[in-house]
Amino acid sequence: MDFESMGLAIVRVLLAGLLFGAGVPAVFAAGIRMWAKGHDEVLPDGSVRRGNRAALAGAAAALLVTVAMVVVGVLWITRKSLYHYLGISLFGMG
Repeated sequence: MDFESMGLAIVRVLLAGLLFGAGVPAVFAAGIRMWAKGHDEVLPDGSVRRGNRAALAGAAAALLVTVAMVVVGVLWITRKSLYHYLGISLFGMG
């Protein structure tokens, strides 16, 4: 293996680590932040400030993406066991 292809492999692993390592908590944090902006707020005088409905929709999307990433990660980790014990072929395994 030459240095150029090794450098490209290192960059790919680094990007995948950032995406799946730091990306999942970042998407979750953004979803929680949007969730807070999307809900109504009761002010001290008793009036209600309406939340941003677009932020609430964005929060739901971000949290669904987070759940999907976690489920896919667990399935990826357990793909060989699922194939061995249950005969379920995932991600081209089998």
